[in-house]
Amino acid sequence: MKRNQIILGLIISLVIALLAMTPFVLGYGNLKWNNIVLRTVYSFLNSLILWFGCLKFIYNKKLNKNIHSEIAKGVIAIVVLALFTNIMCDYILPKLFEHLRLTDDFPRIKRPGFLFLKCISQGLMYYFIILTQKTSEEKKNNQIELQRLKQAGLEANIISLKEQLSPHFLFNTLNTLSTLTKEKEAQDLIQELSKVYRYVLQYKEKNEATLNEELLLVNSYWYILKARFEDSISLQINLPDELKQSLIPPLTLQLLIENAVKHNIASEEKPLSIKIYVDSEFIIVENLLQPKRNSLNNSGSGLNNISLRYKLLLNKSIEINQYERLFQVKLPIINKL
Repeated sequence: MKRNQIILGLIISLVIALLAMTPFVLGYGNLKWNNIVLRTVYSFLNSLILWFGCLKFIYNKKLNKNIHSEIAKGVIAIVVLALFTNIMCDYILPKLFEHLRLTDDFPRIKRPGFLFLKCISQGLMYYFIILTQKTSEEKKNNQIELQRLKQAGLEANIISLKEQLSPHFLFNTLNTLSTLTKEKEAQDLIQELSKVYRYVLQYKEKNEATLNEELLLVNSYWYILKARFEDSISLQINLPDELKQSLIPPLTLQLLIENAVKHNIASEEKPLSIKIYVDSEFIIVENLLQPKRNSLNNSGSGLNNISLRYKLLLNKSIEINQYERLFQVKLPIINKL
C-alpha cells in the first residue's frame, strides 16, 4: 500500500463526506453543528472503509493467485465491502455516536437497503480507480523490466562472444578428424559432435528453433554422453508429433540435460534418469535428484539463462520445482503464430 494511495483515499473520502453533508446543510436550517460534524464523520468513515477495503482486495496476493478474473474478484470485493460497511456504519457507529440519528427522509426500515446500494456504487467507483492505478503501474514496471532484460541480454551476448572459441574452427577440425580415423565408434562420436556444433553455428544468431530441431540436437548430445557414462544415465522422451513444430529457445533442452548430468551423481550404483514429456501447456524436463556435494551451493546460472531468454524473447516464465527426489523444470509451450 503506497503513500500516494493512502493520501488519495483520505482526500476522496473527505470530499465525498463534505458533498454528502451539503443537502443536510441546505435542507435543514436549524440543524445543529454537532449533528453536521457527526454526519460528516459518518460519511467519511463510510468512504474510508470502502477505499481501503478495495485496496486490500486488489493487492491481496492470495486472492490474486486463486481468482484470476478481475471481474469476479471485483464483484466479490464490492459485495463483501458493501455488506461490511453497511454493518459498520448502520449498526456499530450509531452506538459509538449517540447523536447520530436517522433522518425523516430515510426511515430505519429503508435505510439499510439505501446504504447498501450507496456502498455498491461507491465501491464500484473506488475499485475502478484503484484497478486503473494498478494496471498503469504494472504496465510501467513491465516496460522498465523489459528494458532491463534487453540490456542484460545484450550484455550476456557480448560476454558470450568474447569467451567463445570459434565454433567454425571446432566444426572444421572435427570433420578433419573424422576422415583421419578408421575406427567406426570414433567416427560416429566425432560425427555426432559435429552435429552439435553445426546446430550451434546455425542457431547462435537466432532466438527460436522448432522443438523437432532441438530434439535432433538432443539425440546427438545424448550419444556423446552415453559414450562417456554408458548405463549410468538414461533418457526417456515422450512428446507427441504434433508438438514438434512448436518453438523453443535454442539449446534449452541440451542445457537442462547438461545441468542434470553435471550436478547429480551418475553411476552404476546410482543411475541418473532424465525424462522429457508434455503436461498440459508445458514441456517437462525432470531428473532424479541425487546432487553431488560440490553442487549444493551452485548458483544455477544455466537455469537463470533459460529463464531470462524466455522472459526477454517470448515474454513467458518457466517454472522450477524441487521435490524430495525429483528436480523439474516446466517450459511453456510456444506455438507458431
